[in-house]
Amino acid sequence: MLTGAHRLRAGRVRRACHRFFRLHPEGKAAGWTAPRRCADNRAPGQKTMKVVVALAALLIALPANAAARFAVVVGNNIGATGRAKLWFAERDAERFARALRELGDFSDDRISIVRGGHATEVKAAIEKVEARIVKARDGGERSLLVVYFSGHAGSNGLELGDERIGYEELRKLVSSSAADAKIAIVDACEAGALTQVKGMLPAPALDFALPEDQVRGTAFLASTAVGEAAQESAAIGGSFFTHNLEVALRGAGDADGDGQVTLAEAFRYTASRTVANTASTESGPQHPTYEFRMSGRGDIILADLRRADASIRLPADERSTYILRGPRDLLAEVPGPISPLKLALPSGHYVIERRSDQGRATAELNLNHGDAIDLPPLRPTRYDIARAKGGPAPALGFGGGGVFSLPLSGAGIAPMIRAGARREFGAYTARLHFDAGRRDVPISGGRYGISRVGGGLGLVTPLAYGKVMLEAGAEAGYGYSWQDLPGNKHAGAGDVSLSGLALVSMRVGPTRLGLDFSAGAQRLKVDGAMVVKPAFSAGLVFLFGVGE
Repeated sequence: MLTGAHRLRAGRVRRACHRFFRLHPEGKAAGWTAPRRCADNRAPGQKTMKVVVALAALLIALPANAAARFAVVVGNNIGATGRAKLWFAERDAERFARALRELGDFSDDRISIVRGGHATEVKAAIEKVEARIVKARDGGERSLLVVYFSGHAGSNGLELGDERIGYEELRKLVSSSAADAKIAIVDACEAGALTQVKGMLPAPALDFALPEDQVRGTAFLASTAVGEAAQESAAIGGSFFTHNLEVALRGAGDADGDGQVTLAEAFRYTASRTVANTASTESGPQHPTYEFRMSGRGDIILADLRRADASIRLPADERSTYILRGPRDLLAEVPGPISPLKLALPSGHYVIERRSDQGRATAELNLNHGDAIDLPPLRPTRYDIARAKGGPAPALGFGGGGVFSLPLSGAGIAPMIRAGARREFGAYTARLHFDAGRRDVPISGGRYGISRVGGGLGLVTPLAYGKVMLEAGAEAGYGYSWQDLPGNKHAGAGDVSLSGLALVSMRVGPTRLGLDFSAGAQRLKVDGAMVVKPAFSAGLVFLFGVGE
């Protein structure tokens, strides 16, 4: 008997060489038989190749487990009154259900999905599935039940709107099932938006002792430890825990490379990646926990990669991260594997990105049904090549000063200050800046001041790389200029501009130092007539990273 609540480091579930669904006291699956010799007393290896191939094809076609598999998958973005709405809980539920359907031998009619439902709907779904489990048991079938929840949780239990399912009630619903094996997965989160959280207490979902007289074969997995917050991320479009769990089931969790992902393998991968993903968040690291009470030898197979619609094989590439974006909002972030890794995926169009200290590279491909391919060559973007040689980060702020032209005749140029931000989009970078400047102009009998404020939105791309980097592009802008005349009189006009841009920059310590130039034309109204004036600016700016 394996028992107790633990973090990942507390231990690991024993696994036997046999990898089928084995919770039999002797470690044998229902219907398991020893190898038999042929009727003519020949060893199986002496039979004809035709028979061997036929048997192999039959074995591959069989599901990973001969057990009837049932799941109740619940996602709810709404918690009790006063809770902020979650972004991704219901989407997490859909993705988890899809992984079970594609890879876990859970048929559509045996997966019950409750999106945004009340507690009564969840309990009704479990009761309905339980009736089918009892029927399967009466028919001699072994069975597996998986109950998954993603949403808000508090000290009183799982929250579904203003209704709750208490932890004690959840224990009874799961552990009293007639299924031979029961798995409850609770991704409990009180995060309101993105990773902003408020002191969630999901630990009671895991840290309870199952009654000793209950059936063997129960596992509880929780996304957090005592006093920790479950977190979700806009970057991955879901919670860290469920995202990593799905990626584990799609092959990243297959630690021994046998093409099957067990419960223990899935949890080990999910826990380690969740801790790593959340280590630098404001809420701090999130430690998934578990409690297993299972008799017998072996482990439960949650995913069989042979069932995949298609697959991609990633090369050994430890110092990188791969981002795969595919059909139906599929997103998988996978650390570069130590050894080649097969990912089981649905067919469709994919954009694959590799990230490393040397920059980024991408590829696009179409996976057809039955495809099993190696990762194609990736193409670095021009901007990534620049950054690999000391170029700027994906997102930057910048600020500095210089001079710009004033649009009024005889005004000349004026000192100015400049501030802005820029963001990379593939091989191009969008930038937004604001300027302000003023100068005094001598006139007969005194002086008057001319001021201008303005801004521009532009697009640039790198032209030359190396220690010194050259970027060029174009910009459209708007500004307003005014005169402070003697006698407290004021006159002003707005202008629109179109300019060419150039930026020459180089790294200086943790920042970049750049010369920022623009030249073009301004159009404005002077003395009732529209005129076009030359526009010019030159400045010295510092660029500092604000992105990843």
